[in-house]
Amino acid sequence: MSLEGKFLVAHPNCPSENLFHKSVIYIYQDKIDQGSVGVIINKPSRYSVREIYNGKNLHYLGEDKIVFHGGPVNTNALVLLHSSDWTSVNTMSTYCDLRITSDTQMLDKIARADQPKYWKLFGGLSTWAPGQLQAELTGQYPYKAANSWLYVDATQDLIFNTKIQDIWNIAFQESGSQMFDQYF
Repeated sequence: MSLEGKFLVAHPNCPSENLFHKSVIYIYQDKIDQGSVGVIINKPSRYSVREIYNGKNLHYLGEDKIVFHGGPVNTNALVLLHSSDWTSVNTMSTYCDLRITSDTQMLDKIARADQPKYWKLFGGLSTWAPGQLQAELTGQYPYKAANSWLYVDATQDLIFNTKIQDIWNIAFQESGSQMFDQYF
């Protein structure tokens, strides 16, 4: 089963010192031969969009938003998760009518008010080697199913219109409802 277009929801048993504690990750790639890639949608970084622009000597007049910590891999890479009403040079369509963009022009375009209706900027990615995420989900050694991930269908509403502090609770409740519906 492909997890593209799903949220991975950290299991409640995930230790609080773990980076993924109470994380919700939007999976936008899950290929047998390439592995899985996503971004954590509910972990704000210590940076704002304006600080990123200032660091690149660009001028930004828009609403100052939080940059999110997308994951522990390639933390200097910037990735834009956004609505499908906008594209740039390196834009990839994903599920839930969303797109992912990662290119040098995206920041310039946004600075000129050429931007998607909904968007979040991420530093870094969450990635899994081929077969790793499935092993985590099924509890194959060295992973434990009790500390594994739950998953639920992704929605734009949870990504863009939900308070950060509420995202994990809502996704967790929804994943439980989906599991219950699947078995009963």
